[in-house]
Amino acid sequence: MSSNLYDAHRQWCIRPPDERFHDLDTLHAFTQRLKDASEEKVRGLPEVHLDVTGHSGIALSGSEEPAILTNWSFNQLCTAVGAPAKYLRTLPPETVIECLRHSLDKRDTQAKLLFRNGTGDRVVSAFTGPKYGRIWDADVVASLKDAVEGTGWRVPPARNNGSSDNAGLYASDRDMFAFFVNDENPIEIGNAKLGRGFFCWNSETGSCTFGLTTFLYNYVCGNHIVWGAEQVQELKIVHRSKAIDRFRSDALPALNRFVENRMATEAITRGVDQAARLKVGDDLDKVTEWFKEKPFTGSEIIAGWRIGRNEGDDVSTLWGMVQGLTAYARQLPHTDARVNLERRAGTLLKNIN
Repeated sequence: MSSNLYDAHRQWCIRPPDERFHDLDTLHAFTQRLKDASEEKVRGLPEVHLDVTGHSGIALSGSEEPAILTNWSFNQLCTAVGAPAKYLRTLPPETVIECLRHSLDKRDTQAKLLFRNGTGDRVVSAFTGPKYGRIWDADVVASLKDAVEGTGWRVPPARNNGSSDNAGLYASDRDMFAFFVNDENPIEIGNAKLGRGFFCWNSETGSCTFGLTTFLYNYVCGNHIVWGAEQVQELKIVHRSKAIDRFRSDALPALNRFVENRMATEAITRGVDQAARLKVGDDLDKVTEWFKEKPFTGSEIIAGWRIGRNEGDDVSTLWGMVQGLTAYARQLPHTDARVNLERRAGTLLKNIN
């Protein structure tokens, strides 16, 4: 199943210069400084006291040093009490505090707060549920360093996007993202020689899950679009109470296996070979009969068979039909329909006996 991946491209487009890093060492130093300056505390919502800062902002106050709410943590606080953050931002801070105070007093629940002490004011970087399982960005980056150090893995080159030459490694006070490829010893699938790549991302403030996407690819262009991706696999970990355990038991072994390549390459090659040998029919009627119990419409089978044949694929095999179906999916105008068909086609490869 071939597709194009745009995750790294979006990061390349939107990240400002101060969120771009030249290498893993500087990325790790940045995220480690944030971790070292952080402190987690669990509080009952009725115990959360708010006050107006000297700059007409809103801060947590009470029995300890005041901490200014960031835009992100303010949004999370509003979500926790069911208040409309966008509307509250149009009101005077005194009125906002009065509204939030009313809601906080009625909530007999707790929140986990992430405080940070930097060179400026003390801030509240995150306002999450009490069972939020924080995976630190610094720990993710340290694991990446351990996995790729001394290997052929590298950040692919990119064009200057108008603000910085640095691309592929990103972090802010809310999240991180890394993009690596390895085109040494490419994997041969049919007539193509594919490199390996992965995206890894995380947020220690609750703005996204932890995620790892691995894939084979044909080409990465200068604005970090991944062209001709195959065998795309994604692992996500929601930041719940057992998140750090899953990071260690599931994510790190998956990353290391893919980086080391041995088992992954054997499995991918074996699956493709099986699909290429599995005959589904010598003509359209027999192919349609083979797909009779599969979750595809008749028009999808006909379109996949015709497009695959026109593109030179052997549509008498499962591999050729999967290529034809995904080629047809790329022509669909609506994203949800396209993704749905690509996933169904990919399932065919996973279910080979």
